[in-house]
Amino acid sequence: MTTRPRLLLAAVAVVLTAASCSDTNDAATTSVSEPQVTAPTTSRATSTTTTAAPPATADAFAGLVVPEAEALGIGDDYFPTLGNPGYDVDHYTLDLVFQPDSITLDGIATIEATATADLVSINLDFTVLEAVQVQVDGEDAEWQSVEEDLVITPSSTIPAGEAFVIDVTYGGEPKQARSGAVPFGIGWQTVNDQNYVVAEPDAAHSWFPNNDHPLDKATYTFRLNVPDGTTAAANGTLVERITDLGREIFVWEMASPMASYLATVVIGDFDIVEDEAASAEAGIPIRHVLPVGKTVADYPGLERTGEMVRFLEEKFGPYPFDTYGIAVVDGFGAALENQTLSLFDSNLAESFFFEDVLVHELAHHWFGNSVSPGAWQDIWLNEGFASYAEWLWIEREASREFLEQEIALERDEFAGAGFPAPGEPPVFELFGPAVYRVGAMTLHALRLTVGDESFFELLTEHATRFANGAARTADFIAVAEEVAGLELDALFDSWLYDRAVPEFPAG
Repeated sequence: MTTRPRLLLAAVAVVLTAASCSDTNDAATTSVSEPQVTAPTTSRATSTTTTAAPPATADAFAGLVVPEAEALGIGDDYFPTLGNPGYDVDHYTLDLVFQPDSITLDGIATIEATATADLVSINLDFTVLEAVQVQVDGEDAEWQSVEEDLVITPSSTIPAGEAFVIDVTYGGEPKQARSGAVPFGIGWQTVNDQNYVVAEPDAAHSWFPNNDHPLDKATYTFRLNVPDGTTAAANGTLVERITDLGREIFVWEMASPMASYLATVVIGDFDIVEDEAASAEAGIPIRHVLPVGKTVADYPGLERTGEMVRFLEEKFGPYPFDTYGIAVVDGFGAALENQTLSLFDSNLAESFFFEDVLVHELAHHWFGNSVSPGAWQDIWLNEGFASYAEWLWIEREASREFLEQEIALERDEFAGAGFPAPGEPPVFELFGPAVYRVGAMTLHALRLTVGDESFFELLTEHATRFANGAARTADFIAVAEEVAGLELDALFDSWLYDRAVPEFPAG
């Protein structure tokens, strides 16, 4: 039996805000001259997967004519200029050439999309790096940068319903980007000889141009061109590795729709380690990206990944993607659920609570990755659910009685702490302790109210109904009430929107 000690509030604040709670690491920063962009000589891949239409507000912009030269947004109150109206992206192909010696990134982003409005101009979220050429359907287009938007003017209006392709050639020195949600830099990270991306919530557009909001998911192709002897990993499945060009090209395919903030690359001295035993148990390929020479055995608990997949499938339904694994890196200080390739700081991966955080990041693949938040206010739908998965693992490893004692003690700690309510945290508290832990307590209160049978049925129904899309809190409440046959507004109002932490119902 494996258990862990109850986490005090200080530990919760530092450790379990696993999506975005690390100190910045300024190691290995290098100044470079203005980059000379060389477009990769590779052909654009064609999307084979259609993005599911998000169930929230994306279609509200149909029929809207996008104004020119203005930073736009998709309608998220927390990040008003994130995302853009007027189109839906189907597929991104990112042809990237990375030079680790000079820390420069040159590339072409090919964006296949469909207009949902007549488009006189097209906005992409894009900052930090610089565009040097833009084409729409193979023709040169004018563009200008407005705040953190790249505003593109095609040669003619794109009518609603028409598919189109944008190619943006860009480059520069990839750097961290600032976010109002966390007090440190996110986006591209350079730590010693390692380079990797942690972009939640609003930094995906700091390393490639995109429609940077979970309401517009797409499939991805990554073609990563790096020096010989360097490993380059990304989301999804490694489908090709080209090694006879004096450099190496790693081609990764993310065949399921993915929110832009979950896109990542991991570049450096790594091994891609296949875990055959875990793959057999999980029924999907389990592969990890580990520092050179490291194995699964070097990270106790990692060998249980297949077992964790099966356990969570029993609770939430089938695993939503084709593969899974983690990448272990230096200097992050936390963990992040990048789709199919969760990122773990090396110190965290060697800690006594690594196993619990493994469950947390894996659980995000149901809640956060497959079902993403329709608005960032609803981040508890990610973090509360993943935190509750940790508790379910503890219940499995110990007992229900032990779990109830742990949750009751944690509830008492939070009751007097005065954290913001988890259902509407301020932007700078999106990854605060209450979103994680009181969010999880909300689910436990729901479980005690509706009973185990209805509780796990409604979790599975929510994960299934909104798979490959996005959902709001109201969507989850509607599913819970439908499955349980109860009116639950009062429960959710008290747990999600009052600063005072309620007492648990009898169950």
